[in-house]
Amino acid sequence: MKKTMKYLLPALMILAGLSLHVAKGQIDPGDRIYLIENGARMGEVYVPDRAPGETKYVEDWVLYPKYRYPGPSFLGILNVAVSTSERPYSSPADFFQNVPFAAGSKYVRVTAEEFTSLPVAR
Repeated sequence: MKKTMKYLLPALMILAGLSLHVAKGQIDPGDRIYLIENGARMGEVYVPDRAPGETKYVEDWVLYPKYRYPGPSFLGILNVAVSTSERPYSSPADFFQNVPFAAGSKYVRVTAEEFTSLPVAR
């Protein structure tokens, strides 16, 4: 399980970048965000407000029970999509109280830090 989680975020970022929709580095806090895997809704993402240009941030993800982790046994397409018909969650409390979380769902807290250059190899 730890090994799977270790590769989850990089794999999601790669698949999102290769999908038909171009994903931004940061997800807009004012949007309702869905994770769409091979055309089916497989999760939701909540991004709390942050200051413009902030480079350290957190995202709260809920992966629905049928979400499949990308890897050698599953090479699906993941799209990060903005809902145009549903209101965004108003707060973390609103997200945690109302996001679907059926048996078998997973909660993932993503902590990110952005840089304008690559790290120096040691």
